[in-house]
Amino acid sequence: MYKIAIIGSENSHAMGFASVLAPKSGERKFPDIELIGVCGDEKSNAAIAEKTAVTCFTDDPNAFLGKVDGIMVTSRHGGVHLKYAKPYMDAGCKIWLDKPITASVEDAGEVVRIVKEKNLLLCGGSSLAGAEGTVNMAKFVRDNAAKVSGGHVTAPVNLVNDYGNFWFYSQHLVQMITEVFGQHITSVEAREKKDGVHAILHYPDYDVTAYFGAGYSITAYLGGYGVKCQEVNLAGDYYMAELLEMADMLRNNHVRQTPEEVVYPVYVIDALIRSMESGGAETTPAL
Repeated sequence: MYKIAIIGSENSHAMGFASVLAPKSGERKFPDIELIGVCGDEKSNAAIAEKTAVTCFTDDPNAFLGKVDGIMVTSRHGGVHLKYAKPYMDAGCKIWLDKPITASVEDAGEVVRIVKEKNLLLCGGSSLAGAEGTVNMAKFVRDNAAKVSGGHVTAPVNLVNDYGNFWFYSQHLVQMITEVFGQHITSVEAREKKDGVHAILHYPDYDVTAYFGAGYSITAYLGGYGVKCQEVNLAGDYYMAELLEMADMLRNNHVRQTPEEVVYPVYVIDALIRSMESGGAETTPAL
């Protein structure tokens, strides 16, 4: 039996994960994974307690040290992800981090350093990475790589909030782009206009434009008249891909991305913010 805990009950993702891992019905989809507890504020903990079979709640993020094989950090503010995860990383646990992985490149670099130094396993990110539409478009772009001449991706944004402003929601769109078109962005340009952000992400052979401020969609251009459009719909069980990734890490010691690949969206978001501030193009680091 693998034991895990969730840290960050204020996030709706925590409710989704807990509902699957510890359903009131008792019919668990992951019978070999035990959710031993949830950490968060009193109101959010009470909401999860009402709708799930979780019985252990706390406001102490270190309460599960020495009791779990892994943790899922779902706190809305990426700025606390490293802080909450580090004691468990020091204890050798397997780590899943929600979007944004962190809210600074400094924290992202520290996550990678610790994971590699201690030979740990890390996964996480945006639920949009595993959405059917994203997965289908990623395959389409791979299958037609020689023809791809660019693309356009849209997703909602939340520009003003208590969770890091642009950091809070932007990884959804950024990770849709990187999952489909790859992690080889050389530079970005971004401008905030009205209630959204328009951006250009430069790849070595083409550009992908983006609009942070609309529904989820992905378009790939194939040159000439070639175009493939995909609306990305989130089903009620949209978080299952993330739980399957967590389960694979626990059961098989397997993750689909290197630590550098997991944190890569942080560097893209940072470059987008720098571009909005500078008014010019900003570079992104090579993997």
